[in-house]
Amino acid sequence: MKQIRVGVLGLGQGRSHLRAFQLLEGSCVVAVCDQNSALATRVAHEFNVATCHPHFEAMLEDRNIDLIVVATPDHLHGQHAIQALEAGKHVLSEIPMATTLEECERIIQLTDRSGLKYHMGNQVRYAFCLRDVQALIQSGDLGDVFYGEGEYLHEMEDIVGHREADHWRIHPQTPQTTLLGGGPHAIDTLRWLMGVRFVEVQAYHAAQLSRWQTIHTTVALFKTSNGGIAKVTVSYGMKRPYCLYYAVYGSDGSFERTRDQGGSVEDTTNYLYHSKLSGARRMVPVTVPNWNNPRLQRQHALGHGTMEIEQAQHFLRAIQEDSEPAIGPREAARSIAAGICALASADQGGGQVRIPEFLD
Repeated sequence: MKQIRVGVLGLGQGRSHLRAFQLLEGSCVVAVCDQNSALATRVAHEFNVATCHPHFEAMLEDRNIDLIVVATPDHLHGQHAIQALEAGKHVLSEIPMATTLEECERIIQLTDRSGLKYHMGNQVRYAFCLRDVQALIQSGDLGDVFYGEGEYLHEMEDIVGHREADHWRIHPQTPQTTLLGGGPHAIDTLRWLMGVRFVEVQAYHAAQLSRWQTIHTTVALFKTSNGGIAKVTVSYGMKRPYCLYYAVYGSDGSFERTRDQGGSVEDTTNYLYHSKLSGARRMVPVTVPNWNNPRLQRQHALGHGTMEIEQAQHFLRAIQEDSEPAIGPREAARSIAAGICALASADQGGGQVRIPEFLD
């Protein structure tokens, strides 16, 4: 089996992907690149990576690279993914896939034409605490699903309080948005849990701004392809511990994740209820590992537990077997277009916006 040679662009979150691919058979990290040359040199030395490219163009020209991990600022993901695909590289991109519908379309066109693989890295789909729940929902255990909730709550002060004022997340020209920043973790994961497309949206921003004068809270209501409703809240302003919350309600049962979640290697609690539980008067708590898969050794846990490892493993398999990645270009575009359209609605003060379908 051919070993996939990986280059990592952006060494903030990119370091977790670097370690994930280093831990797996079938892949080898051969190059890194970051605009901070000192950081790139340090990471290359620390993780024993042979090549440290001075700029992205050199990475694109490197024939030793089969796959590029795009872990740059949000507003550059689409551009960098397009350049990598045009250079003949497979791409694993951090969320969001892109920040415009045109970039989403271009990525789809390039993968259709070339046969190259693209995967959007929403590692939350690989969370052990959610995969069994998704299987239950998709098997019909909750009946006809008609409502879902997703929340990404991560205080901005925790993310950028120690950063310079020109950091990209709070830069006046390129601030991180809510629904395309952490928002895809809520939007894409909720869509996956519910097994639907989001077809229409209406959204609102909170009028209050962060101390950097950025929008920090957005709430969106989506109409789903099966006639149901979904609500997504993204906030960088709430004074509370980090939280990824999901709930799904159907005609035969309900699922709610706890909002008191703990760390990546701790246990967490899911709550389930089913009409077949005759006489049950309360939601049934189920204690499960949080972001770690107990079948993987705990010393392999990265910044988000073992999720990046399983994600990288699945993407390698898609490349080697020439199969569709779990969050391939169309699946990614369905979620990111929902976020783009929700932001468009909120930016104009509300109002319904139709979401493109990106049919196969």
